[in-house]
Amino acid sequence: MIPIFGITGSLQVNDWFLSVMIVSLLLMLIIMGPYRESYIESFSSMFRFKNPDGDVEYPLLSTLGFITIFFLSCLSIGISVTVYSQDLSADDGSALLFLVWFSALVLLCFLFKLLLYSTVNRILYNSQAITLKPARWNCFFVMSFSVAGFIILILSILVLFLGIPPVLLLVFMFLVRIMVIIGRIFKIKTSLFKNIRSYSGFILYLCAFEIAPVLIELVVLNRVLGLI
Repeated sequence: MIPIFGITGSLQVNDWFLSVMIVSLLLMLIIMGPYRESYIESFSSMFRFKNPDGDVEYPLLSTLGFITIFFLSCLSIGISVTVYSQDLSADDGSALLFLVWFSALVLLCFLFKLLLYSTVNRILYNSQAITLKPARWNCFFVMSFSVAGFIILILSILVLFLGIPPVLLLVFMFLVRIMVIIGRIFKIKTSLFKNIRSYSGFILYLCAFEIAPVLIELVVLNRVLGLI
C-alpha cells in the first residue's frame, strides 16, 4: 500500500489498484491524445443546440483503437465505482476482484447496447427510415462513451489524490452521464430522425435506448450494489 496525501489527510491505496488506474490513464492518453482536436470537435458537436448539426463526427481511430478505448472506458467506470464503494487499503485483492467483476458487467451491458444499436439502426437504414449508416453511429457512440470514461477516470484520480469525499464522485459520474445522454438525444433527433414526421419513432427510440437504460442502471446500483 502507498499513502496518498490530500486535503483531508493521507489515504492508503493498494499498489495494484493504483497501478491499474495509472496504466489505464496512460493508455487512454496514448490512444486519444493524437486525436484530441477531433475528440474536442466531436464532443462539442453534441451540444450545438442553436446550430443543429445533421451529421455525426468522431475521431478516425482504427478498429483496434475503437475496441481498446471502449474496453478502457468500461474499466474507467469500474474504477470509479470501486473507489466509491470498496476499501482500497485492503491487501486481500478484494478491491481488484470487485473492479474486474464490475468492469466486466459494464462491458457486457454497453456491448449489448452497442450491438442493439447496430441491429436496430441497420433495420431502420435498410427500410430508409433513417439515412445515417449504422457504423457511423456506432463510432459516434464509442466516441461519446470514451470521453465520458476519460472524464470519470480523471475524477476518480482527483478523489484519491486530493482527498475529495468519494460521494462527490458518484454525483460527478451521474452528471457526466446525464451530459452525454443529453448530447446523444440531440444527435438522435438531428442525425437519425431528421424528418418531423418521424416524431413518434424518435420518442420510441429515445425511450428504448437512452431513458430505459438509465432507469435500469439506477435499479442495479440501488438494489444490487447498494451504492445509492
